[in-house]
Amino acid sequence: MTADPSIGVLVTQAMERRLRRALPSVPFTTLKDWLELAFFDLESPAVAFIVDPTLLPAEHRTQTMRRLGARRHAPVILYSQVMTPEGAGIMLEMGQLGIRHVIFFDIDDDREAVRSVLASAVLRER
Repeated sequence: MTADPSIGVLVTQAMERRLRRALPSVPFTTLKDWLELAFFDLESPAVAFIVDPTLLPAEHRTQTMRRLGARRHAPVILYSQVMTPEGAGIMLEMGQLGIRHVIFFDIDDDREAVRSVLASAVLRER
């Protein structure tokens, strides 16, 4: 039995609530940690990934994000809190990996903005 395609999300609960309100008909799969994220990437037909990179352990962040979605060309969207010095460094690192789609929590995560970023990411990868 094959699972239905969904978007894998590794974000805070507040971020997830905001995503579900913005996109109520989109199937999300909530992931608890970086290991679940990696296995979801390997075992599921992911359409995309929405990840707060600060939730990934530093020792696994770069390798996990580099490989994420590569097998199926599923886009990765970063969803992050307001920038901190640590967060800025992480975002720069993600940019160096080629990740170009970002949503900032409580700044540009209203319904239209989230739909626009998701559509842009998915269409760009096809």
